[in-house]
Amino acid sequence: MQDATDSSAPYMTGATAPALYPGREVRVRPGRRIDMLACLADGFDLAEQQTPGHAARVASLAHDIAASLGLDDEVRRVVLHAGLLHDSGVSVRVAGGHTAGGGWVAARFGLDLDVQEAIRASHERWDGTGRPLGLDGRDIPWASLCVQAAHWVCETAEQAGNPLRARAEIARTSVDTLVPALGPTVAAAARDVVRNDETWLALWDASLAGRLAIAAGPEGKPSRRKVIAAAEAMGTVVDSAVREPGRSARVSSLARALGVQVGLPAGHVDALGLAGLLLDVGQLGVPRHIADKPSILTVDEMEQMRRHPGLGARILERIPGMTEVASWVEAHHERPDGRGYPEMLTGDRLPLPPRILAVADAYCALRAERPYRAAFPRDEAMRLMEAGRGAQFDATVVDALPGALLGATETDPEAWSGV
Repeated sequence: MQDATDSSAPYMTGATAPALYPGREVRVRPGRRIDMLACLADGFDLAEQQTPGHAARVASLAHDIAASLGLDDEVRRVVLHAGLLHDSGVSVRVAGGHTAGGGWVAARFGLDLDVQEAIRASHERWDGTGRPLGLDGRDIPWASLCVQAAHWVCETAEQAGNPLRARAEIARTSVDTLVPALGPTVAAAARDVVRNDETWLALWDASLAGRLAIAAGPEGKPSRRKVIAAAEAMGTVVDSAVREPGRSARVSSLARALGVQVGLPAGHVDALGLAGLLLDVGQLGVPRHIADKPSILTVDEMEQMRRHPGLGARILERIPGMTEVASWVEAHHERPDGRGYPEMLTGDRLPLPPRILAVADAYCALRAERPYRAAFPRDEAMRLMEAGRGAQFDATVVDALPGALLGATETDPEAWSGV
C-alpha cells in the first residue's frame, strides 16, 4: 500500500460523528505473488511452532543448494517456492497428511504441479524409508531433496540457538551420515554450501524476503490483482485452519461494503477488503486445541488467543507497502469504550478502518457456527450488534450495517452463500 499525508480535512463518518481517521490517501500497492509469499510464510512457521523466518531460510538455502548442483532456473524456481511452503500443510485440515496439505496450499496460491509435487515428496528419503509414498533414489524430485537438505540444516541451526556454532558443526558432519536421507550428491552439496559465508549470513539477514523475491525470477508486472489474489489464497488457508470455509471472503466483502456506506474513498475501501482477507492470519499461531475448544477458554488460553492480532500484524508489516493494513489488523479487536485488546485504544487513537473491521468480523462470527454454539439467525445477530453499539462497536458503523449487508450480498453473492 502507498500512504501519502495531505492537507485535506479528516474523513467524517456522519454529520455528528467524531473525526476518526485523518485525511490520508491509502491504496493497495502493486506487487507480485512472491512478494507476498516470502512474508506470509511466517504464518506457516507459527502453525508449525517454528520461529518466524524458518520457511524463508529453508527456501533460500534450498535455492543455493540447487544452484551449486547446476540445476536450471526452472528447477530453482520450483525449489524456492517449495521451500517457502514445505510445511504449510500443517496449517490446514486436508486429508493425506501435511505433505498433501502443502500441495493443496500451493495450488491455492496458483503454483504449478511441479511445486505441488516437490512439496508432497519433501519428506521422502533416498533410502526409501520416507513418507508418505516410500519413494527412493532418483524417483524423488531434485527439488524435494534440496528442500529436505535445507530443512535439516536450518532446523539444526535454529535448535542450537547459536547459528555460528551450529554452522561449524554442520560443516563437520560426515556426508555418509546424510546419504540415507539425501543421496550422495545433495548431501555433499548441502554440507559444502553451508561453508559459504555469503550464503550463511544471508539466512539471518532482515532483507531475506527481498532476496527471495529477486531469486524467484520473473513473475510478470507487479499488480494489485496479484496482491489481492495472494491475500485471497492466504485467507482460504486460514479459513481451513479455523474450519470456517469462506469466512475471509465474507469479512472482506462486508468490510468493503461498510467502507462504502460510511463514505471512505475507493483506496481505503480496497485496503479494507485486503485487510479483511488477512484479518485472522495470526490465528495460525494459536494452538489448535485452543482454537477448537468447545467450551469456555481458561485465562491462559484466552491470553494466547488474544495474541493473534499482534502475530498477524508482525507478519503483514513485513510485506512492502502493507504497514497501514498491518496496523488495522492489529487493532481490529479494540473497542470504542477502551476495553478491547491488545492496547485498549479509544477515541482518536482508534481509527475508523479497524472499527469497520471489528464490526465486519463480529457480525460474520455471529452468523457462523462455532464449536460451542450454533450460528445466530440474521435478526438475532443484528440485535446483538446493536446491543454493543457505542461501547463494543462504533455506533456509526453499526448503523451502516444493514445497508452494507445489502451491498455485500449484491456485489459478492458467492462470499455470502450459505450465510
